Amino acid sequence: MTDHPLRVELASELHTRPHPDLEPPARISHAALLLGDTPVERERDHLAALCTRYSAPPPPDGVLHYAVRLGDFRLHWERHTEFSTLTLIAGPSEAPPFERTAFELLPADWWAAQPGQLITACHIVLEPADGPEPDADQLARMFEGQRLLGSRVMGGAARVWTALRVHGDGFGRFLIRDQGLGGGQAGRLVQRLWELDTYTHMALLALPEARGLAPELATLERLSARLTAATAVAREVASDRALLDELFQLSAEVERIQAETAYRFGAARAYDGIVSARLAELAERPVESLQPLGEFLERRFKPAIRTCASIETRLESLSRRVGRTVDLLRTRVDLQIEQQNQAALSSMNERVRLQLRLQQMVEGLSVVAISYYAVGLLAYVLEAFGETGAGRATTVILGLITPLVVVGVWVGLRRAKRALDLDHAA
Repeated sequence: MTDHPLRVELASELHTRPHPDLEPPARISHAALLLGDTPVERERDHLAALCTRYSAPPPPDGVLHYAVRLGDFRLHWERHTEFSTLTLIAGPSEAPPFERTAFELLPADWWAAQPGQLITACHIVLEPADGPEPDADQLARMFEGQRLLGSRVMGGAARVWTALRVHGDGFGRFLIRDQGLGGGQAGRLVQRLWELDTYTHMALLALPEARGLAPELATLERLSARLTAATAVAREVASDRALLDELFQLSAEVERIQAETAYRFGAARAYDGIVSARLAELAERPVESLQPLGEFLERRFKPAIRTCASIETRLESLSRRVGRTVDLLRTRVDLQIEQQNQAALSSMNERVRLQLRLQQMVEGLSVVAISYYAVGLLAYVLEAFGETGAGRATTVILGLITPLVVVGVWVGLRRAKRALDLDHAA
């Protein structure tokens, strides 16, 4: 049996981007960078330069994810469709949480030359179960006095605190306290939290575009309503064509906006689906006095996504309405043109009928004229005979011959016309 050329690649795809192996205590720093037109080769070369500093193997050509230990920390790099992520994992520190982070272990000059634009970044501290639970004052210092969110997650196997805000160091913060995490649960929990942070920000990229588009869309909707109302009034073909041109311009503008926003709105839907999946995987249980992450995002994040979906739906609806109006007006213009064509054909038929009658009259006059000249020629011949004495009854003969000449000329003309008609038909 012959293997499909993609069999191994597809099977391996299921195991790409695995969750990190973690045991508390640990410090994690995660950053997501928008790439724009940055080629993946440039990112790999930049990562290879960092690996060279630590005498570590560089990432192989063609890979889109790579994990390597560099001195006192582990680095995970992943390339996604429109962004890349860097994750640093380090051991515990004697300093209080978030005062000494894994990000500080990264060479500053290398990070300054990192391609892309930072879209989100967070620090995650994973504390063991045997340590003291932080009190309200300690949490306030850790999160710079921000209003906290939190819950029990993973079926009660861990506690999570966060503010979902950017703090003074430019990073968001998550504090995790182990309360029975086993196996790979710690790594999966940390991965879900940083993915929740990353995909929330990526989905919200569509919100400014939706807000900026709303006034323009409202203007286009009013223009569509005006043009649609104008189509209900019967007009001349010229004015209907001018109206049709306006509708074509409106349709082209709507199609342009759809083409420019389709990717962003489609990506927002996809990222929203991932956020919903990660929240479900957290399996949150509320904690007294703290708002759970899922409830907060349902109240703050989901309305933004629904705003984007509403703008996208309005665009699609406007496109369909304009298309239907164009079809209706085009049908009316076609009918008007067809009526004009029928009127023109009727006029042409009348002119052809008149021309035919005129032609028949001309044919009659032609018979008379030709017969007249033919009889005149015969008269000259007969008069010549009369001068010799051979034709004394010239007048009688002309009188007898004239009807025969007329009939002969008429028959000749009919045959000539029939021959021309046959040649034309052929």
